[in-house]
Amino acid sequence: MKNRNIIIVSSGTGGHIYPGVALAEEFKNKGYNPVFFINSNATSLEILKNSGFEYIAFNVSGMPRRISFLFIMFLFKMKFAFFRALKKIIKLNPLAVIGTGGYIAVPVLFAAKILQKKTFIHEQNVVPGKANILLNKITDRTFISFRSSEKYFKNKNTILSDYPIRRDILSVSKEEMLQELKLKKGVFTILVFGGSLGAAKLNEIACETLLGLSFKSKIQVLHITGSENYIKIQEKVKDNPDYRVFVYMHDIGSAYAVSDIVICRSGAGTVFELRALDKPAILVPYPYATDDHQYWNAKEIERDGKVIIMEEKNLTKENLCKAVYVLRENIKNNMSENITKFPRGLMFEEIIKCIKF
Repeated sequence: MKNRNIIIVSSGTGGHIYPGVALAEEFKNKGYNPVFFINSNATSLEILKNSGFEYIAFNVSGMPRRISFLFIMFLFKMKFAFFRALKKIIKLNPLAVIGTGGYIAVPVLFAAKILQKKTFIHEQNVVPGKANILLNKITDRTFISFRSSEKYFKNKNTILSDYPIRRDILSVSKEEMLQELKLKKGVFTILVFGGSLGAAKLNEIACETLLGLSFKSKIQVLHITGSENYIKIQEKVKDNPDYRVFVYMHDIGSAYAVSDIVICRSGAGTVFELRALDKPAILVPYPYATDDHQYWNAKEIERDGKVIIMEEKNLTKENLCKAVYVLRENIKNNMSENITKFPRGLMFEEIIKCIKF
């Protein structure tokens, strides 16, 4: 039987890894065998273990911004990863190698190119990362989520593909999830989460604001805090039955399904999930994201009545309360149901076309 291996290279945050998982699911459904090359950080390992896909972990970290001992260590790790990737790629003999972000993609894709494998990258954000700008010069195709990203790539071999979203996010029954999560039917529901980059201020302000709202108007809240903020937020909530606190929720589609509005960061994955679900949201861009890319992601889907962008410097209980009421009134005045729209499936289809076997 002909080799059907495809290597997917992802690392760092969920924003890099989840599009890789979505691609892996599509390839698996087509009869291919996806194998992940990932960074050995906690986020990467947790997501891949939950996904059930085969993976190989590499000890590669992000690039320090200044010349230092850590920078020298970074170069040594990259060199070691390159030679390890060469050995693993020779053994797996993949039909293609696809990078979805993170510095691990640099040594792996250079190794794949030397071995004359088909190579591809996907850029999730409006403003590309430095690794993808470099890799664009050697890869066969560069897939972009936003058309405005095209100007950053000198190799014009780019294809607008959107962000690969996991199909399970878009096929969740609201009625079933309300029962499973023990939530009340017909009650205005707000979902809060901060993503893997951290959101201490967002967690705190959202909790204090929504606890106040819960006493004045009938609402219920799902709040995904992350491990660092869980205890603090749970102590604030105490035994309020209408305010549910979670450390993490792997099946984010369930939380989306039951929510009327979402308060969250604006990583590329979140932005495209909200757009696909046509879900109203208050977006609070992560203020320390490289090149402020979360803000520009949010601007791409800003539209009247559906999305409110609130920079973290302006995040107060008063401003957040006002934004929640604005979105709630807009929903009341527009009674149309949310429309689920699966994004273009061009990426995996184009990769399959490019693989000659």
